[in-house]
Amino acid sequence: MQNWNPLSRKIATHIEDMIATSDDARLPSQRELSSRFKVSRATIREALLLLEASGKLRTSPGRRSLWVGSRPVEGEPSRASPDEESNGELPSRKTYPKSEISRFRYLIEGQSGRLAAMRITDAELQQLEENLKMFKAQTRAMDLEASARTDFEFHQLIVEFSGVRLFRDLHLYFRDVIMQAVQMYRSQYSRAWEPVAEHEKIIEALKRRDPDEALYYTRSHIVRSADRLGIADAREIL
Repeated sequence: MQNWNPLSRKIATHIEDMIATSDDARLPSQRELSSRFKVSRATIREALLLLEASGKLRTSPGRRSLWVGSRPVEGEPSRASPDEESNGELPSRKTYPKSEISRFRYLIEGQSGRLAAMRITDAELQQLEENLKMFKAQTRAMDLEASARTDFEFHQLIVEFSGVRLFRDLHLYFRDVIMQAVQMYRSQYSRAWEPVAEHEKIIEALKRRDPDEALYYTRSHIVRSADRLGIADAREIL
């Protein structure tokens, strides 16, 4: 997974080593992990996403991550890895037209925004605010790779806050595919602040707990993103 932050990969390895010597099948909180490894909670979240994407972690709403690598979690059903479930090529390794990726995002992220607006907590809104603050700093610094990762995390958080685990797992599973389709080029930097403003509108809709508004601004953002990157016009997505 070439798009993962090197620091996040390093922390993921440390977490894996920590679990290997622990009797507890559940991880400490993100705050505890952040303090232990002296990195930001955003880095911890990305490390956990990496481990989850590789099938080594499972999370449940309102619970700490469950370790499901080489050890079974008591009370949790075992789950085969993707390689064990299929002898064919994994979907995330295939190539998809960027217009299809935008349509996937339009459907999954749009509905996730709508559902999240009906159940989001103040603490979850704070996570999105922290993400937006980081996104702004990275955009000002023209750090396009880092801003693409933060952009993806913003949408992954909203998908997670929707409460639909299938949406969350699908979105996470296709992380690299999505990121390859959304990262801006330096030649497009004149429009780099547009997604920042669009994220702000999504957060405001979520703060108002308005599902229709959250759906509208999220889908509008996906369409505008496709247009900015020259992927597709609205007719190819809708």
